[in-house]
Amino acid sequence: MDRNSLGMAGFLALSLAPALPAAADDGQVMIVLDASGSMWGQIDGKPKLQIARETLATVLADTPAGTELGLVAYGHRSKGDCRDIELVIRPGAGTAPAINDAVAKMKFLGMTPLSDAVTAAARELRHTERRATVVLVTDGLETCKADPCAVAKALEESGVDFTAHVVGFGLSAEEGKQVACLAENTGGRYFAANDASSLAAAIARTVVDAPPAAPSPPAGLDAPDSVPMSSRFSVGWTGPGDRYDDVQVFDPAGRGGLGVVLDSQRVRTDAGFGEKKVTVVAPAVPGDYQLRYYHGELRRVIAARALDVVATDVALSAPDEVAIASRITVGWTGPGARYDDVQVFDPAARGGQGQVLDSQRVATDPGAAQRQVTVVAPAVPGDYQLRYYNGDNREVLVTRPLRVVAAEVSLDAPASAPMASRITVGWAGPGARFDEVQLFDPAAKGGDGRVVDNQRVATDKGAAQKQATVVAPAVPGQYQLRYYNGDNRTVLATRPITVTAIDVSLQAPDRVPVDSLITVRWTGPGAPFDNIEIHDPAARNGEGQLVVNRRVTTDPGFARREATLRTPKAAGTYQLRYYNGDNRAVLATRPLIVE
Repeated sequence: MDRNSLGMAGFLALSLAPALPAAADDGQVMIVLDASGSMWGQIDGKPKLQIARETLATVLADTPAGTELGLVAYGHRSKGDCRDIELVIRPGAGTAPAINDAVAKMKFLGMTPLSDAVTAAARELRHTERRATVVLVTDGLETCKADPCAVAKALEESGVDFTAHVVGFGLSAEEGKQVACLAENTGGRYFAANDASSLAAAIARTVVDAPPAAPSPPAGLDAPDSVPMSSRFSVGWTGPGDRYDDVQVFDPAGRGGLGVVLDSQRVRTDAGFGEKKVTVVAPAVPGDYQLRYYHGELRRVIAARALDVVATDVALSAPDEVAIASRITVGWTGPGARYDDVQVFDPAARGGQGQVLDSQRVATDPGAAQRQVTVVAPAVPGDYQLRYYNGDNREVLVTRPLRVVAAEVSLDAPASAPMASRITVGWAGPGARFDEVQLFDPAAKGGDGRVVDNQRVATDKGAAQKQATVVAPAVPGQYQLRYYNGDNRTVLATRPITVTAIDVSLQAPDRVPVDSLITVRWTGPGAPFDNIEIHDPAARNGEGQLVVNRRVTTDPGFARREATLRTPKAAGTYQLRYYNGDNRAVLATRPLIVE
């Protein structure tokens, strides 16, 4: 809705009365008349404005004496002004002559802000407190950038018993569909009037002969007079308990005065449910609100009571400055509701929209010694925020600034290492629980790169050295060592490392007898999981099969690098292989004929 058009004369000054009237109030009827320039259009050679004047004068003469009528007009004072909406006659009994006299003197010359005019009429009728009916007579469509359908839905949701009827005067069938939603979304009716007689019939049915409202069933609400903001509280109810009935928390000042339902809970009608109670959530902003019993079938509020929402202490305590990727202990006070979080927030992210970088649900255990949570600082230095977020209301209740500063993150390792060897890497960094030293191949996966090996960093404070051991790839080339921060999923430091080739070979007889012992001499990495293997490449339809293997001996005191294996019991052509367990790669092979 165009907020500027809400500044119409007289209506923004209206406020809700402090006491809520009985839900059985019969309400009032407000006529909203289109007095725009299009009413100079003619039907059967007669201006529509003249037809409207004569019809209202005739029909309203038959209005029952006790009917309280009012008049709102738009477009009758100035051209091209979407704010030209006026309460001409306040609702009251015996106002029909005054309405007719006012319509007779009107100038028809302006725009068609029909949505805002209906909104203004609803406010004047105090639709959030009592039954209210609006009858819109229009010969044109909305011309002030508002959505009649959305306005009708908002009025229906916020009203105690709000109904809008629409009389489309001289509108085509297609034009009628575009304004009929004002009626349909509020339980009213749309009438097409294309001449004086049909206009008279429509006004008579909506204003003069309107049926009285069906009586409301008795209902009541039992709740505290005041509750802390964002708290959950219990509301006892009495009433019909029909399947679409709700207990609502309602803000009469929301949506620019239209009112808005902030929370609702369907009443329990299960016979096995012991108490007629529901739990609702207080708003996050202190102020004056309402509790309402809404009858879904009647589309009416049948009971209401005032609710005072009071402020509570909400605060966060934490260091003003922390190192990148560090863990921060944050003390908090607040509602402690089940969906409340302490968040680390970047206000500059997403083009200024901001982004939650980390969050931790607050502890609501009453036995907890301290109200504290631990969150992770971003990996990039800068100015951030700590926030207390209330999940029930989806509101941030308090913020405090957080400065994240750079810290030393580095890796200490040789510039090169033999392929398939184990590399000891010294590191400095956050040492967080998910941090790793990684060996990374930047050329893998078509240039996307791949982690070849990784080792979680040691976070034991008693450790003498901050070191990690990773395994060099089995393929020589250019690689990277990286310090990876798991909490932020960010690489904090890198350094290049060259993996160099080494001699890997096997020496053994070319031919050996079946089921005999052979000695194989080898050269290679000699890593803890390396094996000398006899492999049958023809087994499993060519997929191959390991026949026998023997772990290599890496004891430095061992004089020779040898392994003794027993040959297969079946003659055939096999392979001797040097297998590197760390990389799961075969580094060398030679044929072996078993006779």
